[in-house]
Amino acid sequence: MKNFYKLIVKIIFKIIYGKISVEKINTKNLKIYKVSKGKIKYKIFEIKNCRVFTTTIHDTAFLNNNRLVEKASFQIRNNISSNIKDNNVFINGTPRILKKLSGSLLCILTGGAGNDNYWHWMYDVLPRIALAEKYFDIKLIDHFFVPNKAYKFQVETLNLLNINHKSISSKIHKHIYSDYVIATTHPWQHSNSAHKDISQVPKWISLWLRKRFLKFKSKKKFFSKIYIDRSDSKFYKNKQRIIINEAALREFLIKKKFKIVRLSDFSFKDQIAIFNSAKIIIGNHGAGFANLIFCKKNTKIVEFIDKNTAKIFKKTSKDLNLKYFSITGKRINADKGNQNNNISISIKNLAKVIN
Repeated sequence: MKNFYKLIVKIIFKIIYGKISVEKINTKNLKIYKVSKGKIKYKIFEIKNCRVFTTTIHDTAFLNNNRLVEKASFQIRNNISSNIKDNNVFINGTPRILKKLSGSLLCILTGGAGNDNYWHWMYDVLPRIALAEKYFDIKLIDHFFVPNKAYKFQVETLNLLNINHKSISSKIHKHIYSDYVIATTHPWQHSNSAHKDISQVPKWISLWLRKRFLKFKSKKKFFSKIYIDRSDSKFYKNKQRIIINEAALREFLIKKKFKIVRLSDFSFKDQIAIFNSAKIIIGNHGAGFANLIFCKKNTKIVEFIDKNTAKIFKKTSKDLNLKYFSITGKRINADKGNQNNNISISIKNLAKVIN
């Protein structure tokens, strides 16, 4: 019955909104602008009379007269961009009630990780604004289509950018129409290897984020030595990417005058100040290290990693002139084939790095 109901819904919406085509749209309805950031070239799409449909995870389609706009639309399979013909709308259509808007809409959707992950929000979602502002006055854009607004950091960053009141969550509205829709290519993923690309995130993104947000840091006094507590992470709750000997590790660090900091307990402005105040930051690989963009030059960074861990924060540290060190943990169980293995960290090796 459930599958039958879905089929009926699909048929009804296909009748309402029509069949999707891969034919090229009329050039009068599409303008493509080019942006260069160093050696990387991006495209900005301005689409007239456009519908946007998203599954919020793997697929987003930009449609003009039921024709899919290639390169602007994306369909992610196995963490990489797939062929345009794989887009979900060719199978299921656009089975959601259409929300109609007037004016301009900047779409900064990016796929599943931008829905709840702090690093991906900062590095996949918000930099699309930086790309768009090359040709458009962000203050004059009427609406912003964002992945989600359920998390405090999402609302806080959108407020600081003065666009929260104009933003619409794709978790609530999956199908939107606007007179003019603006979209961009991905800020850092450009090849068929997400693992490679994420370890080579462009420097301009870190510098743009730093420039936009550092000025908002709170005036509270924080700590010179911090250890990042990841007990609020979904990986930690699923018993993945855990430091097995963390209790002993914390005891050692507390004796060394480190403060244990769970970042979700603090406002975004406080997090900026925490990282800007610290002289040494230690933690297991995780999204909280996105805040390295707020560190002062020569801050010492010690990251606990697995052999599979992407070298994101090593690259960020280099770009921002931070003193980066990594300690590779000993795996406790068989290799999962990703960076979420549980590990133990040698306190002896850590002592050598921080002394």
